[in-house]
Amino acid sequence: MEQGSRRSKRARVPVDYARLDSTGFSDSLRVQHKKLARAVLKFEEQPVVENFTIDYVAATELADHVHTTGFRNPCVVRTSDVPPSALGIRLPDGALTVERISDLVGRSRLINTIDVTTQSEGPIYTMQEWVEYFASPSPRKPLLNVVSLDLANTALQAMVSAPDVVKELDLVDKAWPASVTPSPKVQLYTLMSGAGCFMDFHIDFGGSSVWYHVLSGRKVFLVIPPTRGNLMAFEEWASSDRQASVFFADRVSGCQKLELAPGDTLLLPGGWSHCVVTPMDSVVLGGNFLTGYNLSLQLEIWQMEERLKVKSKFRFPFYKELMWRSGAYYMEKLNRDPSGVTKWERQGVLSLTKWLKFWLSQMKEGEEVPKEISQSGSLIVEELSRNTLFSQEEYPSSLSADCRDPASTLIEADHFTKIFDDNEEEFDPPEEADNIDDDDEDDQDFSVDDSPPASRTKAKKSTGAAKRSVKSPRLGVRGRLLKKCGIDPRSPLPRPKIRPKVVKDTLFSKFT
Repeated sequence: MEQGSRRSKRARVPVDYARLDSTGFSDSLRVQHKKLARAVLKFEEQPVVENFTIDYVAATELADHVHTTGFRNPCVVRTSDVPPSALGIRLPDGALTVERISDLVGRSRLINTIDVTTQSEGPIYTMQEWVEYFASPSPRKPLLNVVSLDLANTALQAMVSAPDVVKELDLVDKAWPASVTPSPKVQLYTLMSGAGCFMDFHIDFGGSSVWYHVLSGRKVFLVIPPTRGNLMAFEEWASSDRQASVFFADRVSGCQKLELAPGDTLLLPGGWSHCVVTPMDSVVLGGNFLTGYNLSLQLEIWQMEERLKVKSKFRFPFYKELMWRSGAYYMEKLNRDPSGVTKWERQGVLSLTKWLKFWLSQMKEGEEVPKEISQSGSLIVEELSRNTLFSQEEYPSSLSADCRDPASTLIEADHFTKIFDDNEEEFDPPEEADNIDDDDEDDQDFSVDDSPPASRTKAKKSTGAAKRSVKSPRLGVRGRLLKKCGIDPRSPLPRPKIRPKVVKDTLFSKFT
């Protein structure tokens, strides 16, 4: 079929042109997920910044590496080293397929999905419906992703476990009494992603770290270190009305790519923004955890979520309560054995102390403060302050630790330095992807080696050259919509004085 003659069989997404005319954006616009995914697969790594790298570690050395470096960088353990059991990962005998997961968690269990084309919440399925969907041939319509099937209180929970080092680091395991319920249940999830799924850049909720073990399929990540500039860029991008048309990796420094195959395990520290491409059907085990090593950065991400007004359902559960329990845990540990508290934990406790003091001054009835701690909150702050009297220059500060007055950080997102130009061109993916019609999803899912034949790409170029001598500027989705409204896409639109208060759901995900 000739170029331009193919039409989509899919119903068009309704566009609120009046709102577009007044604000310059529309929430109903789809993300160019295929083009963005191909950009990820073809991405060339940027130079390393501030010694943030991806550490490839032997399974037998993982725990020592994490504890001696303060869990600063992502750690990858390849499948060729040893079986998952060497890391403490417990798995059931036999393959853990989507159908088997369904049997173990219950066929009637309701699960949340993410619509890849909009990067927002998709339909709610039962596990039986998801099994049928996953068994259907690719390309699937709609393209859906399951990234946070909680395994708590299921038969599968007793059959799987996180790596030992995760349980050593997790503040929930350290500071939350087993007798106190409910508690944060975020350490065990399963992810089920079909071929072609793309998860745009996001930071895991509350600045939590992630463990990730691939059971089947393949995953490709772009990971961005949490430098001050990169975190500011993320916040600007997250609150921008032009987010869907911007490839965030082009706006940062130190972005690196990593690929995971079956049997590989990833530990990703909190605060690292990342996107994920799924070249083939994949099943993954993983979870989130907060650590004492990354307290400063975790609190900074929490502040960012406050500024961006992220909905509570997409926040780390019982976050403040866990911070108070962590404060009590470190108070006791510093009094009993101060030498057992690492320099990274001391730096984090300094930030935590400032925030506990601030929360104490702002405390209202019903706040997330444990009853047994609410009466001794002042004592905890006093003891932590006494035990963290040290020179801040003695400890590393490259992890964006924020020890300023907490009140000064609770500012609106639009006070940050603007890094996007209103007149900037829309995201233009590599030429190999230019023949993809944004308004048609009938073509096959991408793969690592899926690029248009060179002859077809060249033929398109020569045909265009014969028809016109000067190539017109290529318009993105936003540009085409503006043109339909009779607005010159090249003219700057008046920016709204108040940024949107609701941030896209997946920007602070429950999981990767």
